[in-house]
Amino acid sequence: MEERDCLIALSLLTEPGDHTVATALAETTPGDVLEQLLSGGHDSSTSVVARERLGRRRPVDLVEEAVTDAAAGDARMVTRADAEWPNRLDDLSELFDESDTFTGTPLCLWIRGVADLRRLTEQSVALIGARACSSYGAHAATELSHGLADRGWTVISGGAFGIDAAAHRGALNGGGSTVCVLAGGIDHVYPAEHAELFERISHTGALVSEWPPGQTPRRYRFLVRNRVIAALGLGTVVVEAGLRSGSRQTARVAAELDRTVMIVPGPITSRSSVGVHQLARGPAPVRVVTRAGEIVEDLSPIGELCEPPPGSTTRPTDRLSPEAGRVLDSVPIRSASTAARIAAQAGVPMVDADRILARLVSAGFVEVDDGRFQLSRHRPRADQPSPDPGGP
Repeated sequence: MEERDCLIALSLLTEPGDHTVATALAETTPGDVLEQLLSGGHDSSTSVVARERLGRRRPVDLVEEAVTDAAAGDARMVTRADAEWPNRLDDLSELFDESDTFTGTPLCLWIRGVADLRRLTEQSVALIGARACSSYGAHAATELSHGLADRGWTVISGGAFGIDAAAHRGALNGGGSTVCVLAGGIDHVYPAEHAELFERISHTGALVSEWPPGQTPRRYRFLVRNRVIAALGLGTVVVEAGLRSGSRQTARVAAELDRTVMIVPGPITSRSSVGVHQLARGPAPVRVVTRAGEIVEDLSPIGELCEPPPGSTTRPTDRLSPEAGRVLDSVPIRSASTAARIAAQAGVPMVDADRILARLVSAGFVEVDDGRFQLSRHRPRADQPSPDPGGP
């Protein structure tokens, strides 16, 4: 069997993220690993399960059957031997910590969707968070993903209620693409209420799973799939998360993969943001983001993009010199005053007061009538260009 067929067979006979398989593949070929498992040469529960799943069939027949079933379900299988394979997933081979329950690069991905997964994820970011999110969290996720889509970025998430759904919908409504990584077969809509959402995703993006069709989501499978979400994107944004949260686990994996981890801060009184704020306290470094532009800036090569800071309202008086500011502050609002009195109030020489008042009148800040001055009723607005009547 070719490498691709061996990988597909292994994915059908073992559970994704199996530590035994991941360790063996780091040392030998997929064909050798498959032979060891099926011959009983590998003494492990993984080997026992693989032989039980195969039964009396041949591995090649199992693969042919899976290929036929995938095509019938408008799906395809992608392995590391295919051009569509996203190379970032290979980084998961480095996660060989003995304490990790689920490790290793996926053996095979089942995909439904029109877009090429590799191209789709070249410029992508994972946006994840709590299922039981607040209205603030849903709004933030929607706005961020919409802004990312508008900038040509693909949003990756897990298809769950709450933040995940808001992220997918925001990207779609922004005219962009999104990738949904599932914890069961791509033919199994979970949650069922997201059937229409998943269909929309497949039209411009992709539904992705390590499990073959027919497999249903299980609690531990969500933890397994989280490593794929973390690896696919250039970074991971956590919008809301509790203390015990799959999103925090995803962020941990992202950090171990040297991906940028970002958080959206929430109210300190919000239970939905406790996990997010704990991420900010370490041990891995995180970036605080509040806008899509900041996410793009943090994930772009240094010097390639610099997002301007949030613009505060520019005041027309911002360019006044300190002396001109004191003169303007001394001009009365409701009654007119002489230049001499204004100069005395401002603490500036009379010659300077005359010069500054003339410029303030010219700029529209001050009105003059019969040698007496008062603030203009039609002063420049905050959104107008700021004049420079006071000089340096």
